[in-house]
Amino acid sequence: MNKKILCVLMTLTMTAGLAACGGKAGDSAAAGSTADAATEAGEYGDLTEVSLGTVAWPTNMLFYLADEEGIFKENGLSVKIQEFSSTTDSSSAFIGGQTDFCTYASSETISPCAEGADFSIVLETDKSNGCEGLVATSDIASVEDLKGKTIATQMYSVDHMFLLTLLDEHGMTEDDVNIVDMSIQESGNAFVAGQCDAACIWDPYFSQTKEAGGTVLYSTADNQDLITDVLAASKTLCTENPEVVTAMVKSYLEAYDYYINNKDEAAAFMAEKLGVDAEEFNSEMDGLIVPDAAGAVKAFTKADDYSYWGYTQNTVLDFMMELGVLDKKIDCGDMIDASFVESLAK
Repeated sequence: MNKKILCVLMTLTMTAGLAACGGKAGDSAAAGSTADAATEAGEYGDLTEVSLGTVAWPTNMLFYLADEEGIFKENGLSVKIQEFSSTTDSSSAFIGGQTDFCTYASSETISPCAEGADFSIVLETDKSNGCEGLVATSDIASVEDLKGKTIATQMYSVDHMFLLTLLDEHGMTEDDVNIVDMSIQESGNAFVAGQCDAACIWDPYFSQTKEAGGTVLYSTADNQDLITDVLAASKTLCTENPEVVTAMVKSYLEAYDYYINNKDEAAAFMAEKLGVDAEEFNSEMDGLIVPDAAGAVKAFTKADDYSYWGYTQNTVLDFMMELGVLDKKIDCGDMIDASFVESLAK
């Protein structure tokens, strides 16, 4: 899987997460925000023109599907999709007011928000469901058995945060293990070659280590709320044209329904956009959960556990502060505007 590299260190300079690999880099972002709701006349009447900044990632292809199948038009939108080569670029364009919406890996939103960026999280677009995790040699049976062992992962990536979360939940810290900084691909290769005791990685390298005899100590299937992706909208758009944000969220959810009900056709189209074959695309989608409106409402409902998006991101924020890559404390729950999914869930 050509996965966005969720690099928290990159978010500090202007985002973080899955530095998009694979797919095609898009044009530079169109200037200007559509808070004033520019419209165009056509077969569907007046359409509100908006722009979306995104990167190559399976569920982000649903926006292309919504465009291809006329779902955006049916919901009154004309959407210019800007695909960027990295989340650093897509976020910079969004924060700079060049796009109205932006897709993010959830941890990528923390640093821009802490630095004063004015946006709202309006939808949880997917949750990782087993496509990444912690794999170890057969003699290691538990997270506690990792004490003193060497673990390969990409420092400041989302899987690094995932590893720190697991250690914390088992009464350990990074000082109890030896973390070796490698790219995710290099980490997988090092594990297969017997050069480390464990690796915290994502697919396809996670699957490759399992096929090589690795023992899965933990995967995102064990906690689907840890690693998620979201859609952000400019706060101006949320305030002045909330119906446009609702239409965008609705279009995404309807595109997913279209994919489920027309899988062969839809997968072939989105796979080509992503730069993989249909089988690989469906496999990548199988490792993700796309919540419906009610599921997004649940994710945005306050709770003292990982079911609440704000709680999960606050946990990541704490790790970022401990690692010295962020020095400002915020409440990540303040980023949420649940009104759009709440209206659609009724």
